[in-house]
Amino acid sequence: MSTGTADATEHRISEPPSSIKEFLSYMGPAWVFTASQIGGGEVLSVPLGGAYLGMEGIWLIPLITFTKIFGQYYLVRYGVMTGDTFLDALYERSWALKWIFYYVFLGGLIYAIGLSGHLGETAGAFNSLLPAIGTTGWMLITVAAGLLVVGVRSYGLIEKLATSLLWIFLILIAFVSLQTAGVWAPNLASGLVPSMPGRVDGLGVGGMAFILTMFGWIGAGFGPTVSYVWFAKDKVMGMFEPLDDGVEIDKYDLTDEEVSRLKGWGDIVLWQNLLSSAILAVFSFFMWTAAAATLHVQGIQPSGFTVIPEMAAIFTTQFGEWSAILFLLTTVAALFSTLIGPLYGMSRLWEDAFALHGVFDNYNITRDTTFRATIVLFAAIPLSLNLFIEAPLILFALSGALFAPAIGLMYLSVMYMSFDIDIDSLSPVRKWAVALAVFAGVVMIVSGLWEARGSIETIVGLL
Repeated sequence: MSTGTADATEHRISEPPSSIKEFLSYMGPAWVFTASQIGGGEVLSVPLGGAYLGMEGIWLIPLITFTKIFGQYYLVRYGVMTGDTFLDALYERSWALKWIFYYVFLGGLIYAIGLSGHLGETAGAFNSLLPAIGTTGWMLITVAAGLLVVGVRSYGLIEKLATSLLWIFLILIAFVSLQTAGVWAPNLASGLVPSMPGRVDGLGVGGMAFILTMFGWIGAGFGPTVSYVWFAKDKVMGMFEPLDDGVEIDKYDLTDEEVSRLKGWGDIVLWQNLLSSAILAVFSFFMWTAAAATLHVQGIQPSGFTVIPEMAAIFTTQFGEWSAILFLLTTVAALFSTLIGPLYGMSRLWEDAFALHGVFDNYNITRDTTFRATIVLFAAIPLSLNLFIEAPLILFALSGALFAPAIGLMYLSVMYMSFDIDIDSLSPVRKWAVALAVFAGVVMIVSGLWEARGSIETIVGLL
């Protein structure tokens, strides 16, 4: 129960958006998440599904996007309701939950392995446009550009850049998919019927392993999911607002009006996530169908650094070389947004983790220095792996298998902590959403354990 001891005339929490215009002004964190996710899991794994399987397996898109999103919703909602990120909350718990804190912390390194796929495909697309520089040269340029943008430490810049790139890419790929509808539409109904998919050599998996790999990368992936929490914090939503203003606030000191406003902010987070998942589902559908109608029909099966260049063949075939160049430019932009979003979010996570351990209080080191050091680390890992192991998509799949259990554990732990918020109406009340979040958490843990062994064996075979 709220005690109502705060001055009721000076509420410390703003009213949540009450109009569509106001709501869209707070969609920034969701836009950045969506751009980061599309440039990552969707733009790499979804076209491979369409290229190798045709319309078979497209049923996975709505299943995954509209279940995983609820685990993410409760991760962000917890911070908005309490003013603590889930990472802060885990650190304050007993070791029964605290160990997950360190798993998520180290998950940043695991996710950086997956960025090998994003970086490699970005460089491959650039190389198709200007081959004189070479793939290695383009990887170095991409890393330098990412460090420059994220090093500014401006959430506003990243939000504007990611949002712009997102919509340009969405419009373009939707246009191509609709233009090829005559090819894929007759097989859509059968593709939406659940069935065991065939092998996708580009990812080194097939059957159940492919399904579980898709659960790891389609929808809310580790990097974008974790980053979304810090995007919401930097957007100062809900309980993050008074803390950002330097106001001391306790959940037991909330007025009834402030509790009501927090509930409203929780609803805003829900609608953010629903809109984001809808965009992810629609985009994934367009990407899959476009690849199925062109690459699959032509028998083209991309792998290595060639996924995006092969996808450009869709545009060359349908509209001419000019459209392929435009596609490559916008795809590079989408992939680049995937690099800068998680680089920012994961570095913020590590920065806060070091703060919890008293690094900034006990040592002569600043938050800015730590933040910039971590973005260099997270950029150096995928660059080094791509220079020594030219298998970006296999590394991409391996990373997905290793961090999938971390996502599942985050979902389940935050659900447990959410029911521990002993303020009226601030604990979860939507039983169907809770059930979907728990389902997504369990599936993510199972998917990681199932797929990790096969991915590791594939990597060993490449060494």
